[in-house]
Amino acid sequence: MTSPFFQPVDVTVLPMPFRQGVVSPSLPSFAYSDDFSFLSAGGCDGVTDAVPESPFSCRLLDLLFQLSCVLVFPSYWFIDRLLSCAVSTSAERSCALRTLCLVFGVPLFLLLFVVSVPLCVFGLLLWAPLHQVRRPFSYQRSVVSASPPDRTITGVRAFIFISANLCLLPDGLARFSNLSHTQRRVTAISRLLCAPQEDVEDLAPVCSAEDVLPMIETPNNKTRDGGEVGPFEVSLGFPQDADFICLQEVFDGRASQKMRRCLSSSFPYILYDIGPSGPHGCGFKFFNSGLFLASRHPLLNAKYYIYPNARGEDALASKGLLSVKVQLGVTEQKQRIVGFINCTHLHAPESDAAIRCDQMSLILQWVCDFQAENSQDGELVAFDVLCGDLNFDNCSSDDCLEQKHKLFSMYSDPCRDCAGQDRPGSVGTLLRQELLYHEAVNSPAQLKSTLQSDGERRRYVASPLPQSDDSGDHWTGRRIDYILYREADTLLPVVVDKFQFITRLAGLSDHIPVSLHLSTSLPESSAL
Repeated sequence: MTSPFFQPVDVTVLPMPFRQGVVSPSLPSFAYSDDFSFLSAGGCDGVTDAVPESPFSCRLLDLLFQLSCVLVFPSYWFIDRLLSCAVSTSAERSCALRTLCLVFGVPLFLLLFVVSVPLCVFGLLLWAPLHQVRRPFSYQRSVVSASPPDRTITGVRAFIFISANLCLLPDGLARFSNLSHTQRRVTAISRLLCAPQEDVEDLAPVCSAEDVLPMIETPNNKTRDGGEVGPFEVSLGFPQDADFICLQEVFDGRASQKMRRCLSSSFPYILYDIGPSGPHGCGFKFFNSGLFLASRHPLLNAKYYIYPNARGEDALASKGLLSVKVQLGVTEQKQRIVGFINCTHLHAPESDAAIRCDQMSLILQWVCDFQAENSQDGELVAFDVLCGDLNFDNCSSDDCLEQKHKLFSMYSDPCRDCAGQDRPGSVGTLLRQELLYHEAVNSPAQLKSTLQSDGERRRYVASPLPQSDDSGDHWTGRRIDYILYREADTLLPVVVDKFQFITRLAGLSDHIPVSLHLSTSLPESSAL
């Protein structure tokens, strides 16, 4: 078992100079960024072949880091098991076995943790300083040649983006979100993500039939009629041939490893373990950012920026913005076609709107900085997308500051009509955690039916804030997972073909994944 912040290196990563904690000249001195380039010094057609397996400059540092992980691991595992015994999900509270875990498991793992502390302290003395010279994120490339596909097309080219918060924390911490069995969940999630054509019903749910609670009946099970609902769809499965997958809360090291192993055949370019751990500034980061990006297209440049204003429990993780430039293809005249993807996870506590607004302002600044640094004359930019869990919605009166932020004057939200009002057809993406094991939301088909029924949706999707806020003709619920896109004269024209709310991870996460289908009008003769 691997902790979320003690991760053995088992895949190739890109070479880069050690720039941990490089201060961006355009940011305040307390705002840090870490970056690396995928381009070889001699060209722009792919990724350099000289890729070492270690994120360290020499083998000795790698060995010392692995040793520190081995020394710290027992304490991490014992405390995780202790929390798993002490914290129950709503589906487990009536189980007699939980009483035995509480009575015998908690004292046993507490004793084992105390015994392992000396080894842990020695391991931390090695682990913490090594993180100051270790790359803050890793890169996995699963193909021999990084050349873009040489496929000639004309006219319109569609790109598909998926974003999902998976809550893949260590099992003991995931239980505070009413989710358990992190390793079982990631196995099922990985299979669903990398085999979208498979029948949903072939996969057994993570919780047993005895855990599923009876469905709550509602007097109205009809879908709301009338009005133009836009290009929205509540879908049972993930779209086939997705180009990019952006995940949040992939904190657990073993979960990340399983995800990479499963996705690598379809998504050869993966960024993971994003964000530094250990001592950082005046604090200590117990977790990385939890971000995870998988791409079908070669990555040209990437840069990670850390939010400097986190507080409370969010300060324990290295939350920030990941900006990536990808190569999509070239025209027949060898003019390169690229795209920009930005992934983030904003500050979580509901009362900290000012912190989220500051982070959104930083996003705008960092995106402009990144694109200015990494744009080249003659390139065609097909898209500029921002996705992730923004931790606010567009229907809660408590989130009015975020709803009116200037971010939405730069990026467009397909589900948004105006500040404070979503378009008909959009639905909330945050489920009520205490009801995750009810029959109405425990299978993809039932969850789809629930989301399409206004009455059912009000029961199982998180309510706007404050709880008494029930204004508006169309009740959406808390939609906090976003995929935004930018329209500008410097970009190729884009059209939203479809926006999907995907129910396939029912019972596996407290968030509903979303997908954006974006069409770009390419030059008449191009090769992608």
